[in-house]
Amino acid sequence: MKQRMLLWIVATRNSFVSLLPLTFLRVTLDLLIYLPWPAYQQLMSSLFGASWKTPLLSISELTFSFFALALTAIISVQLVYRLNSNSNSESDMPTPLMVAISAAINYIIVTSLLGYSAIEFSMESMLLAVILGIATAEMICWLTHKRLLDLLHLSVESDTAFYNAMRLTPTIVIVGVFFFVVAAFINLLPDFPDVYDGLTHWAQAGGYGAWILSTLTVLVNQGLWFIGVHGGIAIQSYHDGAFFIHDVAAISADWVTRPVYDSFVLIGGSGATLGLVIAILITTRRGMQNKVAKISIIPSLFNINDILIYGLPIVLNPRYLIPFFMVPLSLMAISLLAFQSGLVHVVNPGSVTWTTPPILSAWLLTESWYGVALQLLTISISTLLYLPFVRKAEIYRHQQEQLAFEEATNTIIHNGQTKQQIISRQDKVGMIARDLVYDLRQAIYHDELTVVYQPKHHRAGHIVGVEALVRWTHPRYGFVSPAMLVMLAEDSGDINKLGRWVFEHCCIAKAKWNALGHQNLTMAINISPLQLSDNALPTFLSGCVTKYGLHPEEIELEITESSEISDSQQVEKILQEISDIGIHLAMDDFGMGYSSLLHMRRFKVNAIKIDGSITRDVLTNSTNADIIRTISALGKAQKVSVVAEYVETKDQREALLEMGCDIFQGYYHSPPLKPEDCPGYFLSHRHEGAE
Repeated sequence: MKQRMLLWIVATRNSFVSLLPLTFLRVTLDLLIYLPWPAYQQLMSSLFGASWKTPLLSISELTFSFFALALTAIISVQLVYRLNSNSNSESDMPTPLMVAISAAINYIIVTSLLGYSAIEFSMESMLLAVILGIATAEMICWLTHKRLLDLLHLSVESDTAFYNAMRLTPTIVIVGVFFFVVAAFINLLPDFPDVYDGLTHWAQAGGYGAWILSTLTVLVNQGLWFIGVHGGIAIQSYHDGAFFIHDVAAISADWVTRPVYDSFVLIGGSGATLGLVIAILITTRRGMQNKVAKISIIPSLFNINDILIYGLPIVLNPRYLIPFFMVPLSLMAISLLAFQSGLVHVVNPGSVTWTTPPILSAWLLTESWYGVALQLLTISISTLLYLPFVRKAEIYRHQQEQLAFEEATNTIIHNGQTKQQIISRQDKVGMIARDLVYDLRQAIYHDELTVVYQPKHHRAGHIVGVEALVRWTHPRYGFVSPAMLVMLAEDSGDINKLGRWVFEHCCIAKAKWNALGHQNLTMAINISPLQLSDNALPTFLSGCVTKYGLHPEEIELEITESSEISDSQQVEKILQEISDIGIHLAMDDFGMGYSSLLHMRRFKVNAIKIDGSITRDVLTNSTNADIIRTISALGKAQKVSVVAEYVETKDQREALLEMGCDIFQGYYHSPPLKPEDCPGYFLSHRHEGAE
C-alpha cells in the first residue's frame, strides 16, 4: 500500500508540473495586468484604451478555471502510465487517452451533483481533481481485467482508435455510474460542521489567534506545496482575512491582510524561496541547482517559485523539508513581532498584489523605510537559514550525479554494442546523453578536448610511432570514457566534427615534432566507419596534411569497428581516395569485429591491431594465444605489421613476441603522454634495443 500511495503522490506532483505552462500563462497575464509601474499603466491605457485589462482578465480567469478539469485528466494519465508499466500484461491495460476522458467525465458528474462549477478552481475542486484522477485510473485498470466487461468482442482488425474506444466504453460507463451514485449519496448527507469557523473563534478567544492561525496557514500552505499540490489555492478562499482570520477587529487590523502575508512571509514565493535562490547562487557555481536558481531569479522577484518547487525539486525532497517549513515560520514570527509592537504599520494594504516585487511591495504597503528594512532583514534571514541545507543538498546532488553518470556510462557503452540509439531515450540515461552531446559540441567549439599520445615500440625495442587518443574531462562529471565519447558523437551525428578536430590537432602536434627531427615516427589516428560516408573526408585529410607540411605516409588511420563498415560503393571510393593520397590504413580491434577478414580483402591495410580483449590474458588463455598466432601468420602472409595493444608486463610482451607480433603498445612501455612530453620520450627511446 505504501508503494501505491507513493505512485499516487508522484502522479499528482507530475501533473502539477505538466500544468506549469498554464500556470505561467496566468502569471504572465497577472504581471501584464498588475505591473506596479504607473508609467506602464498609463502607456497601456493610452495605447489600448481604459478597458485594456478586461480581455486579459477574462483570459486569466479562464486559464485558472480550466485548471481543475485538466488536472483531473492529467493525474489519471500519469497514474495509468505507471500502473501499465508495473503490469505483467500490458496488452490488457487501458489506453491513457480513454482513462483521461473517463476522469474528465467523472469530474463533471461529481461537481455538478455537489453544486460546484466544473470550471472553477478552488481548494474543493483541486481536492476533487486529485481524488477523481487517482480513483478513475485505479478503477479502470482494475475493471479492464474483468473479461465480462468486454461485451463487444471486437476483432483486432478494427481501427485502433475505434477498438480502444469501444473496448473501454462499458468500463467507463460503469465507473461514471459509480461516481454518480457516490456523489448523489454525499449530496443527501447533512452539511458538515464548519470546522474553520470553530477553529478561528477558538484561536481568537484565547488571545493568541494571530500566532495560532498564522502558524496554521504556513503549515497548510507549505505542507501542500511539499507534496506537489498548489498550496496557495488552499488559502486563496480566505484572502479577506489573512492568516485564516475572519474577525480582523479582534486582533489588529493593520497587519492581518493577505498582501502582508505575501510580502513579508512568502518572499519569492512559498517557502520564502528568494532566500533559497540567493543561497544557491552563493554556494554553487555550476550544476543543476545553480542552473535552476539562475532561471528562477526573475520569477522569484515577482514571487513566483514554481520552477524551484518542481525543478530542484523541493517537492518530496527530504533535504529541503526542514527549511521549507522553518524559514516561513521564522519570518512569520519576526513579522508578527514587528507589526504587533507597532514598529511597522500598514498604510495601503490594497496597493500591492502577490506579484509585486520585494522592496517595492514593502514601501507601498508601509510607506516607511522601517517596512523596507524589515523585508530586507527577512530576506537575509531566509538566505542564512537556507545556506547549510543548500550545501548538504549540493553534496548529495554531486554524489547522485556521479552515480547517475556511471550508470549512464555503463548503459551507453552496452547499448553501443547493440547499436541502439541513445540520445532518443526518454529515461535518465537519455537525458544525460543529450546533456553530454550538448556539452561535447561546446567542448569541440571551444577546444576543451585534449589529445594524448601512446608510444608504439618495434619488436627490436625502439619507438616507431604513437597512437593519438582523444580525452575529455567534463566540468561536472569528470573523465568521460573515450568509448562513450565516440558512441555519443556517432549517435548524435557529430562524429565528423569530432574526427576532424582530432585529425587537425594531431597534424599540429606532428608538425612540431617534425621540426625537432622526428619525421620518421608515424602518427596513428582513429577514424570511425561512419566518417567513411563523408565525401569531403579525403579532401579534408589531404588539405590538412599539406597545410602543416607533413608527408602522407607519416599518418596512419586506424579504422575502428565501433560501427559496421558500410559495403557501399561510396565507402569503397573514399577508402581508395585516402590510399591514393598516400595515407596508410590500419584495422583496429582486429579479430573481434564484425568482419575483420572481409575488410582486408576490401582495401589495402598497412597494419592490423589485435583486439585488446585478446592480448590482455594471452598468458592464461590458450585459445587467445592460438588466435594471435593465426593473426600474426596472416599478417606476415599479407606483408602487414601486426600490432599488439594493452601490453602491460614483460612476460606478456615476450609471449606476444614469440607469437609473431611486430609492434607493441601499452603501459609496459609507456602510458599515453601529453604532447609536450613526447619529444623527450622520443629522444630517450629512439635507438633503444630490445629488453
